[in-house]
Amino acid sequence: MTAATLDRRALLKALAATGLAAPAIGLGSRTVNAADPIQMIGYRYPASEYYAERLKAGVPGSEINVQLMPSDKVMELVNINLASNSSNLDIFMATDALLASYVQNKWLRPLNDLWDKYRAEYELDDIDPKIVEGLSADGNIYVVPTEFNSLIQFYRKDIFEEMGLKPATTLEEYKSNAAALQTDKRSGTIMLGRIGDPLFTETHYYLNNIGDGWFDAEWQPTFNSPKGIDAIKFMKEMSAYAQRGFATSGSDEAALALQQGFSAMGNHYLTRAGSMDDPKKSRFVGKIGTAVAAAGNQRISLTGFAISAFSKQDPDVMFRAIMEAAKKESMRGNTKNNVPTRLSLLADQELVNEFPYLVAAAGAAKAGKNMPHMPYFFSVGEIVSRRVSQVLQGESEAQAAMDAAAQEVRDLLTSNGFYKS
Repeated sequence: MTAATLDRRALLKALAATGLAAPAIGLGSRTVNAADPIQMIGYRYPASEYYAERLKAGVPGSEINVQLMPSDKVMELVNINLASNSSNLDIFMATDALLASYVQNKWLRPLNDLWDKYRAEYELDDIDPKIVEGLSADGNIYVVPTEFNSLIQFYRKDIFEEMGLKPATTLEEYKSNAAALQTDKRSGTIMLGRIGDPLFTETHYYLNNIGDGWFDAEWQPTFNSPKGIDAIKFMKEMSAYAQRGFATSGSDEAALALQQGFSAMGNHYLTRAGSMDDPKKSRFVGKIGTAVAAAGNQRISLTGFAISAFSKQDPDVMFRAIMEAAKKESMRGNTKNNVPTRLSLLADQELVNEFPYLVAAAGAAKAGKNMPHMPYFFSVGEIVSRRVSQVLQGESEAQAAMDAAAQEVRDLLTSNGFYKS
């Protein structure tokens, strides 16, 4: 057995302890000096491609190498480099869902000093404070927010007008609308019911509005509290009005139900708004309206640029390059691809006229709620969503399912050393 094999196994063991994993891929090794290019990796999709080009050309005299790839490969590459304290990686895209893991491992450079230094030049107070908070921890800003996503309420304007309905502002109104809209050929609402990210996104909404959220101040599960059980039971009631096959529906399937008229209403991601008016995808162009999710407290998802704690590059140069991507003029040009994080753009009437869903987006930013900032939340969500699915499909009573989920979550967190004695 070679030393390299031993090192590789040690690295994988260290990654496993964080709840993350990485394959044998990485950036080429380098000796950092003043002439070395800044290395940046990010997710490949239209919005990130736009920002990457602006970041790449951002600071005169600097050279930035950009690699864009699927999200799972980005996460793997980030993990394997930062877990080994490598200085090969300088800037990378990060999400709020992964922030707690990165902060726990001390992989991110706090940005507070740079944020204060360039606050006026880049109008940083214009970035929604709630969004900044979602990418911060322990009083430190770690990620510059460039993209915002959230659930909003989609509804068929023509049917609502015909039936005298209005977009719901409370959960009881939401259920009442769903019941009124239900027919033999059309469901009253959509539900993201696939186990994993879709269903724990849906669960997040109800736990925040009816229950006590996911955890208490000591990180003990609260989804099996009396209010938590009420939330799951309400979800069960709502599932009676959901689209056919909701139990295996993710984002694509739920969007299709709205676009093809199989559902008349429901909460879905902001990023699906454009497809509702795309004649290649939707049969109801111009007929699907948007509003803030009833009662708020829906999931907020955030993405932006972070700086490695192990980078040897000039922090000012890296931050200025990031801000060339995140400045107001740049974000305005990317509105067609994603929801901007700047308050002035969300309120810009010219943009609102072109992209009407920005009104709902602005409301969602104020009303929404981030997923819990904890290193193992995706594993927690997987456990809870499996148990919630059992309830929605009539395989288990709510209390029994959530009690089982709570014990499984405690076991998970205990085995990973999350709880401090």
